[in-house]
Amino acid sequence: MKINSLSLNTFRNYDHFFIEFDHDINILIGSNGQGKTNLIEAIYLLSVGKSFKTHINKQMIMFDKEFARVKGEVVTNNKARQLEMILGNNFKRAKIDDQDIHKISEYVGLLNVVVFIPDDLYLIKGSPRNRRHFIDLELSKISPIYVFNLSKYNKLLKERNKYLKLLHQNRKKSDEYLEVLDEQMARLQYDLIRRRIDFIKRLDEKVAIVYRLISKQNDEQIKLAYHSFIKKDVSYESILEMYQKNHQRDIDYMQTHIGIHKDDLKIYLNQKEAYLFASQGQQRTIVLSLKIALIELIKEEIGEYPVLLLDDVLSELDETRKNMLLDILNQKIQTFITTTSIDGIHHQIIEKAKKIYIAGGKEAT
Repeated sequence: MKINSLSLNTFRNYDHFFIEFDHDINILIGSNGQGKTNLIEAIYLLSVGKSFKTHINKQMIMFDKEFARVKGEVVTNNKARQLEMILGNNFKRAKIDDQDIHKISEYVGLLNVVVFIPDDLYLIKGSPRNRRHFIDLELSKISPIYVFNLSKYNKLLKERNKYLKLLHQNRKKSDEYLEVLDEQMARLQYDLIRRRIDFIKRLDEKVAIVYRLISKQNDEQIKLAYHSFIKKDVSYESILEMYQKNHQRDIDYMQTHIGIHKDDLKIYLNQKEAYLFASQGQQRTIVLSLKIALIELIKEEIGEYPVLLLDDVLSELDETRKNMLLDILNQKIQTFITTTSIDGIHHQIIEKAKKIYIAGGKEAT
C-alpha cells in the first residue's frame, strides 16, 4: 500500500499544492509552523475521513476560503485509486475514483495508515476514552463489519439514553421498548467485544516482541489486556442479563451505565499499570512499540503494509531507540517523517530517503 501523490487546495496553509512521493522513506523537513504536520494530517484525512488534530472542518480550511480539497493517488492491491475528501464548514464529502461515497465503511481501509504523534502518549496517560478510540479506529480500518456494527451500536446507545430520560420524566419503570433496545444492543456488543478481545490478544503478542527490540531491555515485559464490563464469559445472554439488572439504576440516572462505551485497554509494564509506573521514556517506547506492532498486524490481516506517518518522533527518542526504529522500517514500509532537522542523524535509511523541504505551505528548493 503506497501513496503516489498528494494534491491540496486551500487546505490549512496550502493554497494550491501538488507533490509526488517516494515509495520508501519521505522526510519532510522545515521549521516549526511551515506545514509539515499539515501534510501528514492530509494523508491521514484521506485514510479515515477525519483529522487527528481537530473535529472542526473550518480549522482545516484556509482562512477566508469556503472549502478545502485533499486528493491523493494511492496503490492498494496493485491497483491505483483516486481518493478525495472535500471539506466545507458544515459538510464533508468523500470520493473514490471521482464517485461520491455515502457510507464511510466503503471508504475506510483503501488507504491504511498508522500515525505516531507526540500526543499519542495519552494512550497511556489519558482516559479510557483515548484507548477505546484507538481500538475502534484501528479495528475499523481492517473490518468493515466492525465499522457498521459500531455505528449501529452508538445510534442505539443515544436512543436508549433518550428513552431512559423519557421514562424518568414520566416516572415509569422499564417496558417492552426498553427491553427491545437491550436485546439489539446485546447482540451487537457480543460481536464487537469478541472482535476487540481478539484484536488486543493479537496485538499483545506482537507488541511484546517489538518492545524488546526497541528498548533492548529483556527484563521489561509489556502486557495488553482488554478490560470489559462483562466479567464472566462473553455471551449474548450474559450481556442482556446485566442490562436487565441495571434497568432501574439507568432510569434513575437517565443514562446507560454499562456497555462497550465504558470498556478500557489496560497496558502493563512488569505487571504494573504503565501510566503509574512507567517513566516518560518507557511510555514513549511502549506507544511506539504499539504502532509498529499494529503495522505487522495490519499486514497480517490485509496482506500489505500500511503507510506509516511519524510526526516529530525522532526528536522524542534517544539515539539507541531512534536507530532501532529506523532499522525496523528498513524500507519495507512507505514512511513519512516530519522533522526540523536531520543533522546528526546517521543512518542509511536517512541517507537514501527523499528529502522534502517545506516552507510557508510550499516545497522549498
